[in-house]
Amino acid sequence: MRPAPPPRRRLCTGRPLGGLAVCPAASLAWLLGSLPWGAEAISMQISQSSHNVRLSFLAPDIGLDPGATISIELYNDKPANNTYVMVLTHSQWLAWGNWFQTPPLPGNPEGKRWHSYLVSYWRAELVNNLTASFQIVAPSKDRYFVGVLNVNTRDLQLRGKLSLVNPGGEQLPLQQQGVPGVLLWSSALFLVSCALFGVLLVCASRRGRTAMHVMMSAVLFLKGAVLLLWWLDWMQVSRTGTNTTIGSVGWQLLDKVQTILELMMFLLIALGWKFLRSNLNITEVRFAVGISVISFYLGVFEVACTSQSTCSGYTLSRYILHSLCYLVVIVAMNFNLQTIHAQIADAPASLESGKLYRKHQAYKVFRWIFLVFIIAPTVELFLKVTVMPWDASWLFVLIQQLRTWAIYVCVAVAFRPDPQPLRVFELTRDGGSDQEAEGEDEAGDAEMAE
Repeated sequence: MRPAPPPRRRLCTGRPLGGLAVCPAASLAWLLGSLPWGAEAISMQISQSSHNVRLSFLAPDIGLDPGATISIELYNDKPANNTYVMVLTHSQWLAWGNWFQTPPLPGNPEGKRWHSYLVSYWRAELVNNLTASFQIVAPSKDRYFVGVLNVNTRDLQLRGKLSLVNPGGEQLPLQQQGVPGVLLWSSALFLVSCALFGVLLVCASRRGRTAMHVMMSAVLFLKGAVLLLWWLDWMQVSRTGTNTTIGSVGWQLLDKVQTILELMMFLLIALGWKFLRSNLNITEVRFAVGISVISFYLGVFEVACTSQSTCSGYTLSRYILHSLCYLVVIVAMNFNLQTIHAQIADAPASLESGKLYRKHQAYKVFRWIFLVFIIAPTVELFLKVTVMPWDASWLFVLIQQLRTWAIYVCVAVAFRPDPQPLRVFELTRDGGSDQEAEGEDEAGDAEMAE
């Protein structure tokens, strides 16, 4: 195999990312690829064009076991010399990045001193077409980058097929092979929790269970259903290398609905619906409905979009909308806490005061729950980038689902139907009854004395 001619300029421009000078598109692809969401097979159809780009990735950061098979069938409708298909290991890609960051020689700011050609695991000349198939021969598992090196930065129009299959016909990269099992067990956890909470509601008194508790059950059930459909989609990709439109779109749309219902659960609890008052005013109803409709609208377009920039725009808009709702939740929650505290200060020691204390405790717990809900994604992402191994995406998904389940359970426990009254107020009631009984006994003794 012939080595690629030495480039005279950097493969791509852009600021360093984590010690690497990489193309912005490649950096974005790597970052998005590190966060598991939808299942993506590593056997794919290629249809892309490049203009004035030295290195364009076809499959970045794919985990493969020794013995994995890489098959390439690539056509270039705009033939160009000095174009090569490259397969790099992760360490080789790091070496490339380190070389790109070395400063140019004095007096030649655009050039570099070439001391040896950059090493790659495999390379072949493309020009107008390339068909190749080979197995990975390596001592251990590794991450691989497949890309096209365009030394002369000519316009390219690429199409064809790329297949990277792990031993045993496994179509998922190493990073994602443990994710389906986590999704299945997480789905079972949410569905069982929903069933137990439903039994609790059935056993509760009619006055104790409210529409808010039904919404909590719906949030748990939809989360379990989303994870189950997500697992089915991943298994389809794992076995066949392709996913159906219904399989990939169905769980994503249901996930948008579940996220909206989760947001409304937090909002309505913060507003005190069914816990502090039976009805919301018209402004609150319009705000909740408006947030739900706009969020669903953005979610549908986010699922249906085809380009990365468009999808990112819808995702960012949805995050901004939800952040606005989070601010309303924080304000309403603290306002209700102050209101309950003022009512307790003015109330006498009675069973009604005991109920106010229970509500005050529930909202204090809810405040901490919501704080965890806000900051947990940032902590999880930090742990993934700094602590978790590269091939343990399943662990990241597991932490996410366990955190979500713990938040839902804590909310359900804090606002459970028919909470036990505080003992001190039962003693107050019993003390009052004893005083009445003593008064009646004294009156009876007085009558007998007369």
